[in-house]
Amino acid sequence: MWTIIIFIFVIIILRDTFQRRASYPPGPLQFPVVGNLLSVWWHLRKLKYHHILWQQWSRKYGPILGLRLGLMNIVVVSGRHMIKEVLSREVFDGRPDGFFYTMRNFGKKIGLVFSEGAFWNKTRRTALQSLKNFGYGSRTMEHYITEECKALVELRLADAGKPIYASHMFDVSIINILWRLVAGKRYDLENEQLKHLCYMITRSFQVVDMSGGVLNFMPFLRHFIPNLIGYTELKNLHGTLYMFLKETIQEHEQTLDSNHPRDVIDTFLIEMSQNKESFTEEELQVICLDFLEAGVETVSNTAGFMLLYLVRDQELQHRLRMEIDAEIGHSRLPALSDRSRMVYTEAVILEALRISSVAAVGIPHMALEDAPLGNYVIPKGTLILLSLYDLHNGSHWKDPAAFLPERFLTKDGNLIQDDWLMPFGSGKRRCIGEGLARSELFLFLTHLLQKFHLKLPKGDPLPTTEPINGITLAAKDFRVIFEPRKIY
Repeated sequence: MWTIIIFIFVIIILRDTFQRRASYPPGPLQFPVVGNLLSVWWHLRKLKYHHILWQQWSRKYGPILGLRLGLMNIVVVSGRHMIKEVLSREVFDGRPDGFFYTMRNFGKKIGLVFSEGAFWNKTRRTALQSLKNFGYGSRTMEHYITEECKALVELRLADAGKPIYASHMFDVSIINILWRLVAGKRYDLENEQLKHLCYMITRSFQVVDMSGGVLNFMPFLRHFIPNLIGYTELKNLHGTLYMFLKETIQEHEQTLDSNHPRDVIDTFLIEMSQNKESFTEEELQVICLDFLEAGVETVSNTAGFMLLYLVRDQELQHRLRMEIDAEIGHSRLPALSDRSRMVYTEAVILEALRISSVAAVGIPHMALEDAPLGNYVIPKGTLILLSLYDLHNGSHWKDPAAFLPERFLTKDGNLIQDDWLMPFGSGKRRCIGEGLARSELFLFLTHLLQKFHLKLPKGDPLPTTEPINGITLAAKDFRVIFEPRKIY
């Protein structure tokens, strides 16, 4: 009797597996329990980077690549058409509920980045309105960015001629810009607490890749080998970050005036006091962490890559300085109103966004229901990665490994907005910080090149363009000498 029951059970499982596999996107051979994990591990020994592996497999199996990593279905989507389709359909607007993603959020889908549905809509609406109330997108915002640019220039003037490790040079500056709106506070660029905080954020993004690693695929292993799979380190890093945020929120609570909110945290606290069902303290902490991480791991990494390409190419610097001298001069500081005239500078920024692709697979999406995509069916709960690195460094671009701002310029010198470039996503999940990020990159670039020549220290090799792998990509550390221009 039991033999018959077991036999029928196995037949049902096998039939379901083969039926699902028939409609599931193609990919490498899967094995029981581990799926493609062994293949991923084997290929990464040579390729080093997950986004390069996904790119190679997508070229072999097609623009919709089907994988199973441990207990999780993962689909990697490539190509402008398919990526835009995913970003435009509500059924793919979910966020993954794997252990790696929820462990930073107190085990819940909360905050701005990893929430979905009605809660995400409410959180995004409240956060964006609060930011606008305190100057986001206004002249106040430009003033804050300019202050940080001036402080960074002064710091580089103070150590002019000395080699500076530059890949994380912008971290505190960029946190300061948004943190003045969120928490009403800025920090000195040499503040050790903030520099350590930036290090912890950076480190938390390097422990695993955006797919979540073994913590996602086999989360039960944290009970047996927590140190080996990064669980212990991530838990400690998140604990320290949340301690900082909790102290910041408590400081606000002690001095809160419900009639005169000072910043975004005050706005949320007032909303929470007036409506007990609006937000919890845990949710506010996660929202603040999302703001904190967004600056350090996107804009700062892109700015680091931009600096890297500048120091590798003196002719690129020369052309930028010529445009700065012609359009801004030396008697005043750069302003956002200069952007419309400075097409080469804008092309350099677009090329930096393209070639660095710091969010190599974007922020993961999840299928909320079984849904067709192309000729396949994506099962409910499948994690979807968007191959933005391949989009920005694939066959659409001539000589994609070369830093060529000219690819964004017409023969007449006008700027090209290529719709194959999507560093901030698309659709309703498009990054709300896009305007701020573009403004920051423009002002930091023009302030620095208005004042300095960027040179490699004597004897230092040309900085490598090979990135550090992780949730986002970052430039490997390199040194720069900031040499003041003689006109100053």
